[in-house]
Amino acid sequence: MRTLLTIIMLLAMLSPAPAQARSGDAEQLISRQEIRQILKDYLADESARLPHIELRFKSIALPEPYPVPRGRIDHQVIPAKPGVIGSRRVTLLTRVDGQVVHNESIRVELEALAEIAVAADNLRRGDKLGPEDISFQQQDISRLRQPLFTADDVYGKRLKRSLRLGRPLLRKQVEFPPVIKRGDRVVIQVQRQGLMLSAIGEAKQDGRQDETIRVMNSNSRKEVLCRVIAPGLVTVEF
Repeated sequence: MRTLLTIIMLLAMLSPAPAQARSGDAEQLISRQEIRQILKDYLADESARLPHIELRFKSIALPEPYPVPRGRIDHQVIPAKPGVIGSRRVTLLTRVDGQVVHNESIRVELEALAEIAVAADNLRRGDKLGPEDISFQQQDISRLRQPLFTADDVYGKRLKRSLRLGRPLLRKQVEFPPVIKRGDRVVIQVQRQGLMLSAIGEAKQDGRQDETIRVMNSNSRKEVLCRVIAPGLVTVEF
């Protein structure tokens, strides 16, 4: 009898615990390696949307692994700044079956490499920019606001402020020069019922292409609003 009881007790000790007692079975662990891969995949997707820019992490302060319930897992990365460039933190949301189960703020150091326009010489305010004034160099633009990437962004524009050799050229620092200046003699065109009518006028203000300016009709001496088409040519705005 004692032998039988001993066998029963040994079997009880060796039997697996009920499923409810093993709480770990109801969870899965998100590892540091998995977190790193999630962030890298996110950055690769963002790079694909920015054809001029190569994005990469210089460092990631990876958090400790964390458990989540079992189920269908989705991750969402939200940068501190829209478009990710310049962000020093990202938020990693983990959802299981559509419900947010974990929210992690992660410190990152991000590099955004791109070829951008820089001054090829010391440039002065008012200079009209051409190929001899600008070179294109690869730089980290993560802390720059609206650098210029192509020759079309730069050539033919004027500097709003002086720029030293090697300094990046930003969108706010340039403008197209006016194609019509105040006092210029211009041709005013009006199209009505399939007919093109023309008159001579005088520009009363400077105008860049597609801007609306005031023009005085030389015959009637009346001012009309016109859209700048090209040097010396405007059309009446109705």
